[in-house]
Amino acid sequence: MIVASRTSGWPAWRWELAQTIFLAVPIAIAQIAQMLMSMTDQVVMGRLGTDALAAGGLGANIAIFLIVVCQGVLAAIGPLVSQARGAAQDGALPRGAATTGRIGDSLAGGLVVASLLAVPVILALCSAAAGLALLGEPPALAAATGVYERAIVWGVLPALWFGAVRTYFSAIERPRPVMLVAFGGLFLNGLLNWVLVFGHLGIPALGLYGSGLATALVFWVMAVTLTGYGLVRGLIPGSQLLSITGWELARAVMAVSRLGWSIGALFCVEMGLFSLSAVLMGYFGAVALAGHQIAMGIGALTFMVPFGIAQAATVRVGFHTGAGALPEARRAGFAALALGIGFMAIMAVALLAGRGEVIRLYLDPADPSRDAVALLGSSMLALAAVYQVFDGAQTISAGALRGLKDTRTPLVVALIGYWGLGLTIGIVLAFWSGAGPLGFWWGFLIGLAVGAVLLTWRFDRLTRPLIAAPKDIVQAVRVQSGPRGRAA
Repeated sequence: MIVASRTSGWPAWRWELAQTIFLAVPIAIAQIAQMLMSMTDQVVMGRLGTDALAAGGLGANIAIFLIVVCQGVLAAIGPLVSQARGAAQDGALPRGAATTGRIGDSLAGGLVVASLLAVPVILALCSAAAGLALLGEPPALAAATGVYERAIVWGVLPALWFGAVRTYFSAIERPRPVMLVAFGGLFLNGLLNWVLVFGHLGIPALGLYGSGLATALVFWVMAVTLTGYGLVRGLIPGSQLLSITGWELARAVMAVSRLGWSIGALFCVEMGLFSLSAVLMGYFGAVALAGHQIAMGIGALTFMVPFGIAQAATVRVGFHTGAGALPEARRAGFAALALGIGFMAIMAVALLAGRGEVIRLYLDPADPSRDAVALLGSSMLALAAVYQVFDGAQTISAGALRGLKDTRTPLVVALIGYWGLGLTIGIVLAFWSGAGPLGFWWGFLIGLAVGAVLLTWRFDRLTRPLIAAPKDIVQAVRVQSGPRGRAA
C-alpha cells in the first residue's frame, strides 16, 4: 500500500522520491513501448517501398497527432481522481479494493468524453485524403495516405478509451499493469504487421491498409485487456459506473472537459511547434532536415523519462492536496523536479560526450552526405542536450501544476514562451542573423528555459500560501470538488 509520509526533513524527501520513482518508471517504460510500436510500423512500411513509407508515415503522424491531443484532454482524469483519493481517505487504496463513487464518476466522465472526442477524429481521418489533395499534395500520396487512414480509423475509439483507463490506473498508483499491457501491445503489433501487411497464416497481403488495421486491432486488445483487468481486480468500480445517474455523469463530463481542454490545447501547441520546425528546417535542405530529425528523435526518447515523472507529479501533488497534506504536496512537486532535472542533466552530459557517435548510428556509411549530416547533427544534438534539461523541468512543473488543477497556466506559458518567444527568436536567428539551421535550436533552448523558469515559479508561488494557511486551502479544495463530496 502506498501512503502519505508523516515524517519531515530528509526522510520525507527520500520517501517522496521513492514514491515518484515507483510511479514514473512504469509510466515512462509504457510510453517507450508505444514509441517502439510506431517505429515498428515505420520499419514495416519501409519494406513496402519509399512511397509506402512516405504515405504511411504521413498518415500515422496525422492520426497520432489527433489521438494524442485528445488524450491530453483525458489527462484531466489524473488530477480529478488523485485529489478525490486524497480527500476520501488518508492513504492509498489497498490492493484489490474498490474505489469510491467520486473516483468512479471521474472515470465514467472520462470515458464519455473519450467517446465524444472520437467522432471528430474519425471524421477527420476519413476525409484526410481529400484534405491532402486540397493542400496540393501529389494525388498518389494523398490516395495512399487515405488507404492507411481508413484502416487505423477503426482504432480511434479504443485508443482514446485506453488513454482514459491508463490515466486512471496511474492516478490510483497502479502503473505496472499499464506497462505490461503496453509491452504486450508492442509484440502483438509486430506480429499483426507481419501477418496483415505481408500476408501470412492464410491472410492475403493488405499492404498499407494492413499496417493501419494492425495498429487498430492492437488498440482494441490493449483497451479491453486493461479495462478487464481493472474490473476483475476491483480497481475499476464496475457497479458504480453502471449505476451512475444522468446528472452525476453530466457533472463528471463537465469536470473532465473543463479541466482537460487546456491540457489538450497544450499538447497541440507543443506538438505543433516541433512539427512546424521540421517544415521550416526543410528550407535549408535535406542535410539540415536529416540532422534535425535525428536530434529530435533522440530527444523524444530521453523525454519519456521526465514525461513519466510529470505524470507521477500530478498524482502525488493531487493526492496530497486532496488529503489536505499541503506541505507534502509542495514537497512532492519539488521532489519530482529534482529527480527529473537530475536525470536530464546526466543525459545531457552523456549526449555531449558521445553525440558524434550517436549521430553516426543513424547514417548509412555509404551515404555521400553522411559527414555533412553528422557534423550539423552533432551541433544540433549538443544544443538538444542542454535544452532537454529545461524541457524536463517545464513538463514536470506543468505536471505538478495539474495536480493543483492549474491547467491553464502551462498553456499560456507555452503560447508565450514557445511560440511567441522561442519560435520568433528561432526564425530571426535562422533566416536573418546567419545562424542557419542551428538558429531554430537556439530558439527552442531560450523558449524552453523561459517556460521552465515561469512554470517552476508558478508552482512555488501557488504552494507557499498552501503551507501558510492550510485550513483555508482545504476548504477551497472542497469547494472545487462540489457539494456533498461529489466531483465537480
